[in-house]
Amino acid sequence: MLFTPKKLSLLISSLCWLSPYAQTAQAAESVTNVDGQVELLPTTVEGKRDKDAEGRNKVYAENVTNLYLGREELERYQNSNPADVFKGLNGVYSMDSRNGTALSPNIRGLSGEGRVPLTVDGTEQSTNVWLQVYGAGNRNYVDPALFRSISVEKGPSLTRGVKSGVGGAVSVRTIDADDIIADGDTFGFDLKLETSGSTVKPRVDANDYFGRDYRDIPGAVLGADKNVNIPQPVPRTRGHNDTLNFDDNAVMFAVAGRTDFSDLLVSYSERKKGNYFAGKQGAGAYSNNDAYARDSAAYFPNLTKLYKPGNEILSTSNDTSTLLAKNNWYLADNHKIGLSFMRTDLEFAETSSGQAVVMLGFAEELEKQGFRDQLVAEYPKSEIRLDTYKLSHEWKPEGSRWIDLQSNLWMTKTDGERHQTGSGAYYVKEYDTLLEDWKACKAGKPPVSTPDALWNCYIRPELNPFLNAPKPEPDPNVDARVFAGSAQWTSHDRTGFDFSNMIVLRDNLHLTMAGEFQREKLDERVTELDLSGGIGIGGSNFHYATANYGPRSGDRREYAGSMNLEWQALPWLTLTAGTRYNRYSAFDEGLADRRRNRVAGSKINQQKTGVQLDYGQLMTDAEAIRLKTLDAAAIQALSQVTPADSEKWANEKIATPAMAAHLAAQKAFLDFSGKGTHLANNGAYYWLRSVAVPLVDGKVDASQSPFANGSLDASAVVQDAQGNSGEYAVITPISSPRGSNIYALPAAGDEWAEPEKQSGHAWSPVFSATARVTEYGSLFGRYAQVTRFPSIFEVASTSVGMDGGSLATRGATKPERSTNWEIGYAHDLTQFFPDLQLADARLSYFDTTIEDFIERDIYLNVIQFDEKKTTGIEFQSRFDSGRFFGGVGATYRLKQELCDKDYAYSFDVFKNRMPECMTGGFPDTLTASSLQPRYSINTDLGTRLFNERLELGMRSVYHAKAENKDLDDLLNTDYGHDIWVQNSASPLYWKSVLLHDAYARVRVDKHLDLNMGITNLTDRYYMDPMSKIPVPGPGRTLTVGMRARF
Repeated sequence: MLFTPKKLSLLISSLCWLSPYAQTAQAAESVTNVDGQVELLPTTVEGKRDKDAEGRNKVYAENVTNLYLGREELERYQNSNPADVFKGLNGVYSMDSRNGTALSPNIRGLSGEGRVPLTVDGTEQSTNVWLQVYGAGNRNYVDPALFRSISVEKGPSLTRGVKSGVGGAVSVRTIDADDIIADGDTFGFDLKLETSGSTVKPRVDANDYFGRDYRDIPGAVLGADKNVNIPQPVPRTRGHNDTLNFDDNAVMFAVAGRTDFSDLLVSYSERKKGNYFAGKQGAGAYSNNDAYARDSAAYFPNLTKLYKPGNEILSTSNDTSTLLAKNNWYLADNHKIGLSFMRTDLEFAETSSGQAVVMLGFAEELEKQGFRDQLVAEYPKSEIRLDTYKLSHEWKPEGSRWIDLQSNLWMTKTDGERHQTGSGAYYVKEYDTLLEDWKACKAGKPPVSTPDALWNCYIRPELNPFLNAPKPEPDPNVDARVFAGSAQWTSHDRTGFDFSNMIVLRDNLHLTMAGEFQREKLDERVTELDLSGGIGIGGSNFHYATANYGPRSGDRREYAGSMNLEWQALPWLTLTAGTRYNRYSAFDEGLADRRRNRVAGSKINQQKTGVQLDYGQLMTDAEAIRLKTLDAAAIQALSQVTPADSEKWANEKIATPAMAAHLAAQKAFLDFSGKGTHLANNGAYYWLRSVAVPLVDGKVDASQSPFANGSLDASAVVQDAQGNSGEYAVITPISSPRGSNIYALPAAGDEWAEPEKQSGHAWSPVFSATARVTEYGSLFGRYAQVTRFPSIFEVASTSVGMDGGSLATRGATKPERSTNWEIGYAHDLTQFFPDLQLADARLSYFDTTIEDFIERDIYLNVIQFDEKKTTGIEFQSRFDSGRFFGGVGATYRLKQELCDKDYAYSFDVFKNRMPECMTGGFPDTLTASSLQPRYSINTDLGTRLFNERLELGMRSVYHAKAENKDLDDLLNTDYGHDIWVQNSASPLYWKSVLLHDAYARVRVDKHLDLNMGITNLTDRYYMDPMSKIPVPGPGRTLTVGMRARF
């Protein structure tokens, strides 16, 4: 082919514009003929995919609603906590975002292990952690510094390479060699340095007290049960010098090289961050809430009673370091083998949720008495080590329609020590008796060794304060070293294998087949204490609850296989149909071991089998007349009995005529009245009745209760009963609204029986359709089911039960089954704005129902609820003109409720007034604290200036305040507080907040970038949605940094 030089230059320019990553495999050769025309010889052009552009485009092209953040978006803003990486993903949250260095995804109000799996490079390392009054939390310990992308699917799917749950999936990819090595080069080096302000190094290292003699710690006071109370630092307030004080520093470097057959990446990141400061603006939203309100207004905490505006937030510091190594080999016949290793070491402070809630309650009460002390503490730091190993293989023979194979073998090992039992943090095995007795007597209190004998202070000369008894010397024979009283240790190992292969049956028909296996082994334990004083009232309860209901140990295995057929039936219509098969088995090894060793607390003493309902039933007028007649006759007959009659009957058992008449009258009365009568205050007569209602799957079976199945109506009334005037209840409850528990004793020899091994299997279908209804618009529809089997934590819950039995229920025995309906429409808006490079919008409606939802009940038993329902509308959009770019995301929650007819009935067994479905959940359920805002809005806006060497941008995030109309309607009734009773803590509700973040990035040259960012630009004092500790989020924070590439 012949070209003129002008045409050639136009063609080359077009190719470069169409494929900015195109590169020639070898230098093109050309020949110029005598006419000045250039003849090109054959040239090979290879294109490199832009992974981030592909990911962003899928948001508007894939059938499942999804979101994507590439490396560029992830690096725009510094994260105070890992949870902040979700800040730009509308409708995606992390539970308990300010406590601990972890991610706990919540999508569409669904969270928990297995419901929204988070994978890092295809591996899974999530673990459940005990949070005392808030039960368990699912945590993924990660280091966002090495993230290169986050992909989110908001619903179940069969997407290749995605581990999907009932609520969707979060897939994280870490950096690769290609991200470090520039095109055409064989070596690359990347260095990133950042420092942020608005943090401060903690005044004390709470871990330094461990191993020290408590007598040498200034201000340390021996408390109850050998716990040691150590003075806590007063939070500092942010000043001008804290704007950029170098107490939050981060470094990340990566080195990578490649040859024709291999590449290698080694990267290391480290961040040391102090306690952050809260914002100062808008603190009134958390200052004057009515903590004693009758409705959910009481759930909005007065955070300023713990932390003042601008205060240092204790226990929010962390040190994180990660080493990442990746090695890929590109072999003959398009084989690719990958090896990777990642080690993440985390040391972070976290607040004890139980103690924090108690301190907030104390602060409310003490303020009434004029005390305004800040009851906060610097808790010991937790330590976690996470190791990840992975071996991957890809094979895609050139020209093969049958093989496009991907397989992975991986293992994650999580080991850690946390200080979260709720007990006091510091304990001693023994104390200096004489010294502590002397201190107590000097303070006018009884000796510690004889707390009931104050007189010992006066009869013992060495203690008598009036004799000026000298302070005793410390006893060197006492082991007074401090140890961790609230420690819990976790070892959680996972091993997995997965593969998938895509077959091109026809050009318009693809079949993907996949399989996976995962085994996990969990081992947890806590510090053994007889009791715990804790910090404030309830410490012993917190520790007892943790020791008996918190730790879990077990073994779990799950297998899965799937197939998905994609058919492009017409040029504008694509249909998919697939199914997944799951099988699992699990065993509560921890309980089995405790029973084999006859450990106290694990014995089966009794098992709850039902509830008994005691009540009075109004007699009919005829019955009342008959009863009164018999009663009067019995009284009349008794009046005729003389002392001589009574003596003869008592001594000789001889009934005189008068005594015989009395006994006959008494028998007639008792025969008629049965168990006796109950006389109400209004003078009417009631029969005493009772009915036993059995438990089925750990819940009261409402269908077998006469008050729920329509046989009896506890709200029925009659007028002028039994000759009295006025209104009378037909039924008068005697038992509490929940009845009284019925227990059964275990069979002989079953007291130490091992728990049963659990197993199950299920099929789950998925169907979808995508119609290109116009050149610019696409309509999506999908129906998907997915099955979730119980986690180890849920299976091992057979060992708990606060309602009187160590085997209260069997735990979760059935899988959750999610049914998801979704419709959506996406439109390419360049149809209306042709000058824009990109302009897209997508609107989606979702309806998800999860049957047999696994949750805890009010007694901390794990049971299964009938349904969890979520519905809502989501909107996502973007635009890019080259100079300006941005987007808007919004979510509107229509429904987020937990439903169970039997469980609702158990709160009000006579009148059945608890709604069958409750927004959020029922009392003490974990899902009650996973309630998402009713609506939220994210916006992004940026500009590129000076030939794209300067980029400026801003992000705004709005969350509506927490709302629960169902709960408010119930609590505002005259009976609401009688039936809505909680054994643990109420969820923490948040007020609406609008947050702004801004950034600037300057490309100095191709080797150096400078960046600056400000988060919480307006310095708002706020609390994150779904928090489990009462602390405000970070205030205005300035970050500056640089990135060098070579």
